[in-house]
Amino acid sequence: MSSRARAEAVLVGLQRDLRQVYDLPPGPDVHRFLMTDRGQASRYVSLAGGLQEALLIQQRGEDLDLSLYLDPQLLDELMSGRLHAGNLDAWLQALEGVSHFELVVQRAQSGHPVSELELELQAEIDKFVWLDRQLQRQGRPAPRKLLLRWLFEQPRLREDLNAQQRWRYRTATQLARAYCEGLDGGAALRGGLNRLRRFYRLSGARKLRAAAAPAH
Repeated sequence: MSSRARAEAVLVGLQRDLRQVYDLPPGPDVHRFLMTDRGQASRYVSLAGGLQEALLIQQRGEDLDLSLYLDPQLLDELMSGRLHAGNLDAWLQALEGVSHFELVVQRAQSGHPVSELELELQAEIDKFVWLDRQLQRQGRPAPRKLLLRWLFEQPRLREDLNAQQRWRYRTATQLARAYCEGLDGGAALRGGLNRLRRFYRLSGARKLRAAAAPAH
């Protein structure tokens, strides 16, 4: 199997996981939108600060052009197909890209907009849910407090971000942590699916309020 085919298989697996958790209808396969040429991607988005993942979006009337850029070096770290301490960050970056892609597609199919803050918030929650499930599958379940610390304590922000971007990422992280603290460890495997699915389908201010007050 070529390196491109292995990379596509990784994305297929991540997208399948998200669709299963949230019971999402079929849609475009993310691997068909994969871009790995850094030079080509840099024509559409700044890749300063070592950015290795970006969802490229261009609206053309009623049509939406999408590409998911993932750096080849990042994809190389995922080729074993197994999560470990050395490639955790690479897996989470790839998952973030797939999460963004899937939510944009789902909203476009339903004719509803999605904000950048919602994209970041959902991606942070998706990381918690996916990491919990993946560790369960690999026979290495982790306590919820440990997952929360891994994902949400001392988030590292790129130096090239402007003030608005920093606010958005910090706000998304804070809201995601508040929501995930209300989930039991293994929630996606042990009956928390309905709650996660209802949240996923919220949009705009309703989703932000639900994240900030997860008990309600």
